[in-house]
Amino acid sequence: MDVDAGLLAALDKLVLERLNDGTFVVLGEPPPWFLRLGIAPPWRGAPLPIDRALPFLDVFLPEAERAWSTEGSPSVQSDCWTQMTEDDEALHLEATALCVGSSRLLVITRNDALFHERRRVLQRARELRLAHEALSREAERKDVLVHCIVHDLSGPLNSLLGALSMLREQPLPEKSGALAAVALKAALRQRELIREILDVFTAEGAASDAPGGALAGVANLRRTVALVIEALLPVACSREVHLEGPPEIGGAPPCSVVGEESRLTRVVSNLVENALRFTPARASVRVSVHDEPEWAHVTVEDEGPGVSPAIAPRLFQKFAHGGDPGAGSGLGLYGARIAVERWGGAIGYDARPEGGARFWLRLRRTGAARDSGAQREAQGG
Repeated sequence: MDVDAGLLAALDKLVLERLNDGTFVVLGEPPPWFLRLGIAPPWRGAPLPIDRALPFLDVFLPEAERAWSTEGSPSVQSDCWTQMTEDDEALHLEATALCVGSSRLLVITRNDALFHERRRVLQRARELRLAHEALSREAERKDVLVHCIVHDLSGPLNSLLGALSMLREQPLPEKSGALAAVALKAALRQRELIREILDVFTAEGAASDAPGGALAGVANLRRTVALVIEALLPVACSREVHLEGPPEIGGAPPCSVVGEESRLTRVVSNLVENALRFTPARASVRVSVHDEPEWAHVTVEDEGPGVSPAIAPRLFQKFAHGGDPGAGSGLGLYGARIAVERWGGAIGYDARPEGGARFWLRLRRTGAARDSGAQREAQGG
């Protein structure tokens, strides 16, 4: 094969041709870096002792042979390797096997930039792995700390609740009974706050462990809504608020959605409790369920003052509340959002044109989730 020696020298490449007997010869003039490897001439016309000149190629040659022996096969490129010159300089080389006409060629290129870029990427990967390990250890310490705090707070609080409950059953003077009722109410609220903190922390941990919306399980949305309404009816009556659920929810067919039953109960309860807290007496809170082939929706509407436009954009962020004395910790809606998004759903708020707030929850039906997963697998991810 006639190769322009000046062109090869200008490209700083070493071109070898594989002969029929399996040996290699140098085409054109070898680049300056090759001369520093200490290979004795002659290089042109004589077989090159490739096992001594470029020993790494022994690893690459089987792959190159397959490329040369397959008609129409594209070029094959080796990994980058490092070889030392006689004066101890590191040469970073890579090889390309290709066919040009009937000639089987092996092109050796010095590529220091590629080597240093790969080394930089590997170093960055190591740094990220170390950072990830440090974050994992920190999250584990946080996990232990939160559970220890919750445990230490719950023990005395349960004793306090028991004592206050027994005290309420005793014949007390009117003023003392009222004070005991206030203390019991505050202790119950404190227990709810502790549970809320633990729920949020658990949801955050589950979201980080299962990015992209892992399918946690199956929950019956209609039954969950019915149980929440049944549990909160006494609260609504005490506030003189009419709590209205979906009609004939008990006789309706199940509505299976992606989610965890207990956590979904907390999410729906949080929405309904918020509505009851801010709805004035003799007004209404309406809870509705709408199911579609792929999604199921829950809507909680109230006739309260609604959410301030200043707080609405960050309503589902951590510690977001309107500063109202009746507002909670600002963790309930945040924890609800994390849980719902982990299940592949969505949660949001809209202001009602006629006044009041409308919170909505959207969850994927279980059959739709399976179909979506099968479609992703069929498409290769």
